[in-house]
Amino acid sequence: MTDTDEDDGSSTSSLDVPSGVPGLEGVRYLHNLFPEEFLAELDEIRDGLTGSMASSNMYANRRFLRSNELARKVLSYLPKELGYTHVLSDMRFIEYPPGGHILPHVDGVRRDEETSGAESTTSFLLFTEEIPEGEGGETEFLESVDDDAKVLFGARPNRGSILLFPHGVAHRGNCVGCWPKVLLRGDLY
Repeated sequence: MTDTDEDDGSSTSSLDVPSGVPGLEGVRYLHNLFPEEFLAELDEIRDGLTGSMASSNMYANRRFLRSNELARKVLSYLPKELGYTHVLSDMRFIEYPPGGHILPHVDGVRRDEETSGAESTTSFLLFTEEIPEGEGGETEFLESVDDDAKVLFGARPNRGSILLFPHGVAHRGNCVGCWPKVLLRGDLY
């Protein structure tokens, strides 16, 4: 399905990052990289973790974990030509219930304790649930961190797809409708 951009009449999909849009440099939305067996493993890991709703900028349940093994597995499924060499072991599952969202923000750099403090450059969102078109939950990339900032691209959650973007790119999690938004969030370089 496509949506027409009212500004220029072009057509974009919520599953494909538009090319040539200033502010979206380095944003990638990749599909069909993660097999269902791995996604089922993620579901099982998530179910075994305790969650926390404590956060000042989001309405969502976060379940934190540290796993070198899981980090290596995520990296192993990414195309080598992207040039990523390490996924940090500190990750979290984020579950947005109906009405869940996260306010406009940019992600911070993290230091990798396992590799002498190397700094992460890129955030990833690995979606473990799919949200149908029109049900909300898009990760929206913005011109700035302002509430009324122009949306450059909205990525609809698609099970098994991964969204990769530089930490400094402004974004928000659009309000979720009836379908929960569930993802694994981490950092890499």
